[in-house]
Amino acid sequence: MLKELRSRSLRAFKFTLAGVCLLVLIGTRGDAMRLDAVQEVAAPYSYDIITWHLQNFLSKWTHRVVRAIPGAGISSEDRLARVEEYFALSVDASRFKSNIDRIAANASGAGEAGLADSENELKEVRARKRKLRADVEEAIESGISEVARAAGLGVVGEFIFPPVDIRLTEPPKVLVTSPRDRIERSLEVLVDPHVDVGDREAMESRLLESEDLAAIVLDIGGVATYPASLYDGGSLRGTLRTATHEWLHHYFFFGPLGQNMFKSPEMQVLNETAADLAGRELGELAYRFLGGALSDDKQTTAPVRASPAEPPRQPGNEFDFDTEMRETRRRTDLLLTQGRIVDAEEYMEQQRLRFVANGHPIRKINQAYFAFNGTYAESPGSASPIGGQLRQFREGMAGVGEFVERIRGVSSYGEFLSMLDEDGDR
Repeated sequence: MLKELRSRSLRAFKFTLAGVCLLVLIGTRGDAMRLDAVQEVAAPYSYDIITWHLQNFLSKWTHRVVRAIPGAGISSEDRLARVEEYFALSVDASRFKSNIDRIAANASGAGEAGLADSENELKEVRARKRKLRADVEEAIESGISEVARAAGLGVVGEFIFPPVDIRLTEPPKVLVTSPRDRIERSLEVLVDPHVDVGDREAMESRLLESEDLAAIVLDIGGVATYPASLYDGGSLRGTLRTATHEWLHHYFFFGPLGQNMFKSPEMQVLNETAADLAGRELGELAYRFLGGALSDDKQTTAPVRASPAEPPRQPGNEFDFDTEMRETRRRTDLLLTQGRIVDAEEYMEQQRLRFVANGHPIRKINQAYFAFNGTYAESPGSASPIGGQLRQFREGMAGVGEFVERIRGVSSYGEFLSMLDEDGDR
């Protein structure tokens, strides 16, 4: 029995190793010469993606081999219990961190004892999460693998290819740039997740002054490294959706859609939005597979409250984030089209202050902010029609598996539009 388990683990390891050797290209492909200006500015905060791939891939497989040894495994019930505990601890961690931030902001020095207590409790919670992490990751990977298999995606014998592989951690941030006279995703680079606000502002200012580029450092929920790097402070449902989104990028990479992702802005939007749509659908199926009754609906971050000075809102006059952001994008595009760059930038800052006053603490809105968010066509910061086009495309298919397979075979935006027209004529 032990020999059989070891043999199976070895076969799976070899299979996955072949995948990681190919998937590492996702993080390293691109024209390095084009990134010189941004890489130079970000060099002190650079994120070593190659080391990430190697260290985390080997670490996760060590755990899998250990779990394959008779007597070292855990039951599915125990694994689900660990999943529930892990995400409950995420709520606790968020609460302790909020307490630390609140006490630290008190310039009088009062509450130092409470600060030490919260810091110690946060350390204990994080230590417990680290112990649970590998089993929780495997539960999530198994859930996504099962729904992918049921949808007919990536099935090769008894395996899913590429194998679903995630790491719950703090993902890198991304430094994004855009020309100032238009909204267009340009040079970008991943940076260390712990870079502070002052250093972010310094990088952005330097690129503005030296390269005349709008720049912004943004948090991201995940990145398609291998294993995929995912934010570890979210809910189970949100984590499953993000994990599935990143796995779909891995899956798309082995087809025309992923191979042509950076051939045009439209293809990048098509990739990201297809992964969003299918990721939500498959992620929801994985959530149900794992047992959607798990205590997942607890809020993992403290709600952002409006300023006390803000007057009470009148019924029917609520601030709608999506509506306001779409209007901000529309008006900004118009001003830039008219060549009124400074006016557009002043308008974006005025709007940012409105968002902050209404409980949405956005640090910066500029051309790069919209360029990044515009890649996700269903984002309110996007002006792309691709979101609606993909929804229309999906509606003509019986299942999400068919949708993923058909969109995976698309090599250009024009080809996608032709397919959409053909489906509409039927």
